[in-house]
Amino acid sequence: MNNSFLLCSFALAASLTLSGATISSSSASKTPPPFDADLYRKDAQVFSLHGEFLFWRVQEGALDYALAMTEPGWGPSNCYAEGHFKSATFDGDPGFRVAASFYRAPKYWEVKGQYTRLTAAGKNHAFKPQASNEYLTGTWPQIFLNPVGEATSYIHLNYNVADLWADRVFNPNPHLRLRLIGGGLAAWMDQFWKIKYADASGDETTIVNQWSFAGGGIKFGTMLDWYWFEDIYITGGVTFSSLLGVYHNKALQRTNFPIDAGTYNTDLALRNTYFRDIRPAFTGQFFVGPNYQKNFSNSRIELFAGYEVNAWLNLQEIYRSTSGTPQASKETWINTGMLALQGLTTRLTVDF
Repeated sequence: MNNSFLLCSFALAASLTLSGATISSSSASKTPPPFDADLYRKDAQVFSLHGEFLFWRVQEGALDYALAMTEPGWGPSNCYAEGHFKSATFDGDPGFRVAASFYRAPKYWEVKGQYTRLTAAGKNHAFKPQASNEYLTGTWPQIFLNPVGEATSYIHLNYNVADLWADRVFNPNPHLRLRLIGGGLAAWMDQFWKIKYADASGDETTIVNQWSFAGGGIKFGTMLDWYWFEDIYITGGVTFSSLLGVYHNKALQRTNFPIDAGTYNTDLALRNTYFRDIRPAFTGQFFVGPNYQKNFSNSRIELFAGYEVNAWLNLQEIYRSTSGTPQASKETWINTGMLALQGLTTRLTVDF
């Protein structure tokens, strides 16, 4: 009797233990993974479309066109530049960038192509100071004899860049995604700059400077996405590129001032130069900003807004020269500067 009771008690206890273990195991198997287990859907093979709105300002050096004096000259003899420089500047202008990419899972590589387009322009005016012994002077020859009453500048840049690259995707931890980029790019751009000096009698001198560049090369860099909180990430990147292409530069100056009708022909240009070479150009890109990223059952979106700068070297050149009779030598003065495009970049990315 006692033995039977003990055997039954042991069997019941074992059964309860096994049932509890089964229930505990079943409950554990149904525990959902943590919310940050796969923030980037790293094992999902997707196509992505990217649309970007740009609001950038172009900034360049070597664009001075006039000096507005702030005090009288030191004496009646020759003196050097005096006053505040007046330089051509660009307004803030809208542009766009479109791209498409394919992410290959589980191989963790991606291929992407994109195109960037911007047209930027700016107008500037400078006027003679009110004091009778202070002047507005040109940093280019103004030709006519009366003091300059007004100087105007108009500048326009046409900017196009196409990129194609592949990148290797790394996820060092669930909150961080890194891309190592390597590929190529092509760029074609041109700039037009016109300066006009005018006096009170209607005499004018105009100078037009134009340059253009078209070329291609290699690109490399890195990008990162760093999760912070509540679907908010920090996205940033830096890339460097080296290109080789064809460069053109033109300078043309005319005046309507009739110095001597029998000797000087105002229908002809008094400055007319052309330069062409094959040259390297270098550019660097940097961007950073907050990014809203959200996973859905079959897709993922990103909304990015941040600051971006693109700096170009060996493109912005202004050619000046000394003067002399037609048969005399003319020394070339070259002013150079950096071409930089910087401002707001916003992007919508959709995976499908």
